[in-house]
Amino acid sequence: MRKKNSRAITIVTAVLCCSVAMASRTMAQEIKPLAVEDALKTKQFAPLTPIALSPDGKRLAYAVQDNRRASAFDRKTFYRTGLPPWGIGTDIWIQNIATGAAHNLTAGQGDNWLPSWSPDGHYLAFLSDRGPSGTAHLWVWDVDRDELRKVTDANVRTNQIEWTQDSREVLLTVSPQVPSREGNAPVLPAGQSERSGTQGERNRATVILYQAHRHSDGDKKSPTSDPWDLDESLRDLVSVEIYGGRVKTLVRETRITTYSASPDGIEIAYTTPKRFQEPGSQQILFDLNLVGSAAHQARTLASDIRLDFQASFRWSPDSLRINYRESGPRTSGDCFVVAIAGGDPQNVTQFAAADADSFSGSASPLWDAKGDSIFFLYHGELWEASRSQAGARKVGDVPHRQIVGMISGPSGRLWTSKDCSSAVVVTHDDAGKQDGFYRIDLRTGESVRLLENGQCYTCSWLNLDVTVSRDGEQAFYFREDAQHASELWMVNRAFDTHRQLSHLNPQFENHKMGAARLVEWLSDNGKPLQGALLLPAGYKEGTRYPVITWVYGGVLQSNDIDHFGLVTAGPFNMQLFATRGYAVFLPDIPVEVGTPMSDIAKAVLPGVNKVIEMGIADPERLGIMGHSFGGYSTMSMIVETRRFKAAIDSGGYADTIGDYGAMGGGGTAFGTAVQERGQGSLGGTPWQERDKYMENSPVLYLDRVETPLLIVHGSDDEVVSAFLADEVFVDLRRLGKEVEYARYKGEDHSPAYWSYANQLDFCNRIIAWFDEHLQPVEHQDVFGERK
Repeated sequence: MRKKNSRAITIVTAVLCCSVAMASRTMAQEIKPLAVEDALKTKQFAPLTPIALSPDGKRLAYAVQDNRRASAFDRKTFYRTGLPPWGIGTDIWIQNIATGAAHNLTAGQGDNWLPSWSPDGHYLAFLSDRGPSGTAHLWVWDVDRDELRKVTDANVRTNQIEWTQDSREVLLTVSPQVPSREGNAPVLPAGQSERSGTQGERNRATVILYQAHRHSDGDKKSPTSDPWDLDESLRDLVSVEIYGGRVKTLVRETRITTYSASPDGIEIAYTTPKRFQEPGSQQILFDLNLVGSAAHQARTLASDIRLDFQASFRWSPDSLRINYRESGPRTSGDCFVVAIAGGDPQNVTQFAAADADSFSGSASPLWDAKGDSIFFLYHGELWEASRSQAGARKVGDVPHRQIVGMISGPSGRLWTSKDCSSAVVVTHDDAGKQDGFYRIDLRTGESVRLLENGQCYTCSWLNLDVTVSRDGEQAFYFREDAQHASELWMVNRAFDTHRQLSHLNPQFENHKMGAARLVEWLSDNGKPLQGALLLPAGYKEGTRYPVITWVYGGVLQSNDIDHFGLVTAGPFNMQLFATRGYAVFLPDIPVEVGTPMSDIAKAVLPGVNKVIEMGIADPERLGIMGHSFGGYSTMSMIVETRRFKAAIDSGGYADTIGDYGAMGGGGTAFGTAVQERGQGSLGGTPWQERDKYMENSPVLYLDRVETPLLIVHGSDDEVVSAFLADEVFVDLRRLGKEVEYARYKGEDHSPAYWSYANQLDFCNRIIAWFDEHLQPVEHQDVFGERK
């Protein structure tokens, strides 16, 4: 769930002597609190939006999000306007790669996102809600005329823009042309209906009726319990002429997740989310469909396939085949190739389900240059499968590293050397907690390190972490670490010349940030664990500091040690605390099915003990906090132990049965899948696992709480219903415990997407809470504003 911006971007315009520049900045850095305003006035490359490189390789176009323009967001906003949360407060910037000069193309007029160059480089298409309607439309920038214009009044609802090869049209999904329920009333799952009276406006009944039908063991149909409404992806797939704006409908009123035109432009493939595999599951079954660009009848190539949420696939270079990879918790991770001429999809890997590693690396395989083979990741290794024969072979690995990403070169093929003998992959070092770039020889499997320096290269939140030029000679990637925010860099094919291109947040440069350190310990079960420890800025060995433990059950948080601020930018940037004299600890917290509450304690408490043994943590000044399932983890901890002197539950819950049954306005129930098969880890329904639900509900143990608690929740939270926060506050108040509850009106689940004013209040509130309970009264000068 995890940022926004549009600011004066300072660009490095030449390759300066980096060592001198870095040294001068370091000398100017001061040990002082990072102002909340500085932490929140961040600019970042808009999430889920590509870095678009012009066909001639001379210009970059990217969307920059200014967090100062953040505003409250909910799904109805998207239904009504087409503006997604990652598009709020964005502008399109154009950068000259040779000179480094950049300018804001859209100049803060509305929200502008999703830049995409035409194949001939004459136009840049993007989406914008500028204008009186406040609705997303397709716009283009004419490069030669330096002119912006709206192409069509069609209401766009898409996460991608795809050009035809002749640069005359773009493919989009738009609001269905039939009357839609979006933004007006709940969208009810099958078997439910909405009814209201019709006796006139004044006396009309306002009832919304939800229905479910009885099912017996002999029924062909099974019970349903969808975690969200698949009709949210109901769209028309259209082509839009750049000249004149004529819209041609190719597919009408269909659920569409992802679409892509064949390289020859004749066919368009798209994925349709059909249904959830079974009740209590988040696994979606998709159809892979095909329609002609001339709007012929659509047909299905593959049915009921299990894909990830992006439902990605790739065309072969000859436009005759499509590959995809099964993904999900119960899949084998097999790769399939399907011919558009017809026939069943071919399983080209045939892995055993017991050996599945379907979450490793890229979701969809990459074709080789000829389209004879596909490359994919399996168990952290690079593999190859031929389209002409079943089975797969291991190409190579990187010793003591996991390969976590392949790099897509021109036309969606594997980025290789000129002679196609080697490829560059992205790796992660589980021991050293760092990303890397390595070159693998595709013939021998030998690997060579290209770049690995304690940094993260996969933290950008973009669809592609690496963008490659059309000639394959340049690549653009992101880098960050615990002390430095993410920036865009350029590297040549040989990986021997690097240049920083962006410089988004200069306000961080005059601060001495806290450094990160890896901590190791044994859980109460004897399992080796690790954690990321962010030291206070200006840390002095032998001095004990207040420590805030950030918890999130089921996650190996030590892998975040190379993320800027460890958690995320904006309101959860832990440098806000490190620059105020706190250490922040992120422990690994593995959980087992049926015992999440006790597992959290068995991992966290020994880790906290380790930080105390290291002479860093003051055992009398320990705090704890977490967001979402981390909020549940926080509640679990404070009913298990009294060691923490202050706690913050952000967007969490303490009642597993309440979360299980929380219903959205459209009749969906996200918590059902979370508790049965998701991170709640309870392994079944409350009727099957009644004792587990009770044993793992902190709300039933609130009489044990002695830790002062601050509860923070958005009133319109669609992930964890706000009544679950109400419940904790009411119960603790009844028990006479110390508790405060900050309920932010009109806000959804994550503070990262709240309005700027509420983000500001949130940050000041959580800092004040920990200062009050963890800092001595006399603590004033360097590390905080408290007097």
